Amino acid sequence: MTRRPRAVVRAAVGVALVMMGAIAAAPVWAASDAGTGTPLSVTISDGSTPAASSSGTAGGAVPNPAATSGGSRGGGASTGASVGGGGTGGAPVRGEAAAGETSVGGGLYVGGLNGSGTPQLDPSDGRVDVWFTVRNASTSPIDASATFWMDAPIFVIRIDSDDVAIPALQPGESRVVSATLRGAGQWTLLSTHVTFTPPDTVDGAALTPVTRDALVLLFPWLAVMIAVVVIVAVLVVRATRSALAAVPAVAAS
Repeated sequence: MTRRPRAVVRAAVGVALVMMGAIAAAPVWAASDAGTGTPLSVTISDGSTPAASSSGTAGGAVPNPAATSGGSRGGGASTGASVGGGGTGGAPVRGEAAAGETSVGGGLYVGGLNGSGTPQLDPSDGRVDVWFTVRNASTSPIDASATFWMDAPIFVIRIDSDDVAIPALQPGESRVVSATLRGAGQWTLLSTHVTFTPPDTVDGAALTPVTRDALVLLFPWLAVMIAVVVIVAVLVVRATRSALAAVPAVAAS
């Protein structure tokens, strides 16, 4: 008479094992996505203030690593040059800012900061790619630099930073400057920033650094896995209790 509740328990345990196996494979899927370079999250805002003549924020896809380069990983300062450039076709003339650009002065314009997060197999890791564009509308080539950094949402904890050199930006050139920040872990919502530091003067105009900001969403696979396992365990316990409670009624019949 107890075969029925035992069968229910076995079925519940079987379903739980299947679901737990699928959840356990989540970090492997995340690692696979990281290897292919497919981001699992996107920038959700840009907290910087555009120039008065611009509107919105600069968007775009993750830059091609073949077209840009950043610094090394490890949280310390490093240098890397962005080697990708663009022509001036269709670009605003000097004195005009494109949508999402901020005027630095002296004919230099900085676009909005963009970011994309990719989970990693290591729960304490997590990659965030960040990038922005800088356009030289002056009459002189310039050398500049950019400092990227990433903060956790609680207590503004600095997670990682990277310094990138921007050498020989030619007049009329628009360049994507990028970096990869690590250690995002399971924070989910991350605050990313970049400070663009131009030369002291360009074409006789005094310049000052400009900071752009953006929020990046990173999928917290470990937290989701734990939550699903807990839910499955609760369902299994409830199904087991219901099956055992039905034993006296079945035996009496």
